[in-house]
Amino acid sequence: MSAYIAALYICLIHALQRYQRTRKAWNLRLPLCLWNVTLSVFSLIATIRFGEEFYNVLTTRPFVHSVCYSISPFQPAAVWAFAFAVSKVVELGDTIFLLMRKKPLIFLHWYHHAVVLIYSWNAATDLTAPGRWFIMMNFFVHSIMYAYYSITAWGIRPPKLLSMFVTILQTSQMLIGVLISVTALKEKLKNAICQQSMDNLALGFAIYSSFAVLFIRYFHDAYMRPKKFLQKKME
Repeated sequence: MSAYIAALYICLIHALQRYQRTRKAWNLRLPLCLWNVTLSVFSLIATIRFGEEFYNVLTTRPFVHSVCYSISPFQPAAVWAFAFAVSKVVELGDTIFLLMRKKPLIFLHWYHHAVVLIYSWNAATDLTAPGRWFIMMNFFVHSIMYAYYSITAWGIRPPKLLSMFVTILQTSQMLIGVLISVTALKEKLKNAICQQSMDNLALGFAIYSSFAVLFIRYFHDAYMRPKKFLQKKME
């Protein structure tokens, strides 16, 4: 089902781009600010609630347990894991705000939204153990990221160091995702118990690796290259 939603999402992107081509950009400052604040607050609450199980596992069990043993479906954390999967559909609204405001839509943005949606639902049906790390990292990073977006949506220009910090957080999330995938693979190759299929493991590794490369490249282009280069790239 997630693949169909992702396909509809990509079709909607093309449709909205055509629709807005000859129209003025919409002024959505207040709705966008409220949208980002809502997602930030949701992510913060989810970080705290889901983090209880995550912290408990890390402090009472070996590290490998956090990577190879899934969340019990009878724990409160399972509800937040389900909310995480649903939130990936809701977050597609980010793109609609971009398109209606006629802002540049880079490949990283729509690729990230579409692929995370597909992988999240795939991992949810498989009850993959590494998902504990992926969900926790995503909730935490998004609580900060959407708070930052709410500030910029209101027309406030935060210091460059803050935007760099947010990008570093996002990039670190992807690199840790690669390491968690490698850890799970090592356990499976030792024939140890690890609740993740090889298909999902390969998919997760490929996705996080591609994200890591794209975010590193984005960081380099956004903060280490001249502004003229960026302007040409946006055009």
